[in-house]
Amino acid sequence: MFLRSLRPTCHLCKINCSRKQSTWLSLSHAARIRRMCSGQKLQTHSQQNNTKFLYKSLCCFSTTNLVCKERGRKPGHDENEESIINKLAESQDEEADALHETDEYKQVLQEEFHYDGVHHSLMIIHPAIRWEKDKPRSTTPELQLSEACALVHSLPQWRVADTKIIKVKSHGGFIFMKGQLKELTDLVKSHKNISAVFVNVDILKINQVTMLQGAWQLPVFDRYTLVLHIFREYAHTREAKLQIALAEIPYIRGRLEQINEGQHDHVTGKMHYVVSGGFRFTYIQKRHALVAERERRLRGELEKVRQQREVLRQNRINQQYPTVAVVGYTNCGKTTLIKALTEDESLTPENRLFATLDVTVHQAFLKNMKVLLIDTVGFISDIPKTLMEAFSATLEDALIADVVLHVRDLSHPDYRNQDENVVDILGKLLSEEKLQNMLVVNNKCDLLSDDEKSSDGLNISAVTGSGLDELKTRLEEAIIKSTGRMRKVFRIPVRGDHLSWLYKNSTVLSITDGENGDSYLVETIINTAAYGKFKHLFSTNKRKP
Repeated sequence: MFLRSLRPTCHLCKINCSRKQSTWLSLSHAARIRRMCSGQKLQTHSQQNNTKFLYKSLCCFSTTNLVCKERGRKPGHDENEESIINKLAESQDEEADALHETDEYKQVLQEEFHYDGVHHSLMIIHPAIRWEKDKPRSTTPELQLSEACALVHSLPQWRVADTKIIKVKSHGGFIFMKGQLKELTDLVKSHKNISAVFVNVDILKINQVTMLQGAWQLPVFDRYTLVLHIFREYAHTREAKLQIALAEIPYIRGRLEQINEGQHDHVTGKMHYVVSGGFRFTYIQKRHALVAERERRLRGELEKVRQQREVLRQNRINQQYPTVAVVGYTNCGKTTLIKALTEDESLTPENRLFATLDVTVHQAFLKNMKVLLIDTVGFISDIPKTLMEAFSATLEDALIADVVLHVRDLSHPDYRNQDENVVDILGKLLSEEKLQNMLVVNNKCDLLSDDEKSSDGLNISAVTGSGLDELKTRLEEAIIKSTGRMRKVFRIPVRGDHLSWLYKNSTVLSITDGENGDSYLVETIINTAAYGKFKHLFSTNKRKP
């Protein structure tokens, strides 16, 4: 009877704790710290002790007061706990570097992406969708498998040990039927030199990864994780590294949400609670807080990058340089084409996927005008949009360029599918006007016969230079159309500042002598603002004061 009488009180306590916990989770990071510090007399403590106190309350979830009490020890006197707090306090000093990875976050990356520095020998499995309505129409399973092999070969010292195409109903559920999973398990275990398996789908769910890794006892990669391995391998600039670190966040957060929704049982012994300030935290909440803090720092650094790019972009606008964004599927020859147009020998194109991870700007002289060519990150099929969204700062220059130049690799057997993927992505990013003004070129035509060349787009070869003169002409016409520039012929006096002004503020195409020898006929390409300024400065009909 006594215990039964306590039930209403226990129920009220549960409700009160639940409200406290939801209130705590809704607070921002700074608000939590302010609430915890209120009422505490910390004036006599050093800054280091303050930091340790905050981190002990917010982040030390693995050795909790509850666990300590169960073990018969006083809370806060565990040597392991103290070492964790010290490391977290030291990491606070390195917060200025958004790319710094704590030991705990490195463990998260290792669990999700297998960043262990191992050069894997991979078994590639391509699940080909059987039903017609979901099957890719412009490609084949063999071509998709070939691209998967190219992704693996992009990583140094990684190799393909074996490949397998297997028909499936969809990429949902557990992907493979029971009999198919047994067949694949026997195949994987029959190869003694296989160190990992690559399932060629865009992204695997956590229950799928857990089941496959449990069956094969090997790391399992999908396209998302493998592409991130390539990005990390070849990222050299700070901007590229920041964007790659940001691209890891949605993948990790998606895993945590699937665990929270009950799609996977996280049986690791880490699902205990921690008590801090009267609130309880779980393993999932801890990981969410860790990821949110890293995302905040990364986005803050990328915002600084975006502001720097905005300054550079404004300088280009002030100098009235027209811009051309060179886009296309990865390894279609964008950098090779830019090198041919700019004649810049310092550019070193590479024959591999994702050779370009940073946006670079190059000055080129077409037939009659100077332009800036913007090299961009290549596209690829079957990649979640969250991965490309992380590179939004990179794509900003392409979105606001005066002209978009779409480069296609006509020699690739799967070029139609590549073209559809690029057009689909650009259709979501660009305005209708820019899409209509977009130029399409078919590169690597030197590898094809005349019968294999396409009538859709301009056929060129960046290596041999075939078709480049025609491309320069079309680029100039597209720039004139998109920027409001005009072809104008001016009759100006021989004496005066007219000619020098036109050279400075427009593109002078030709100069011929006038009929009486006291004037020049100057053919130019000039924008609307400069044309109005010229009339204002040199018009003979201006009223005298």
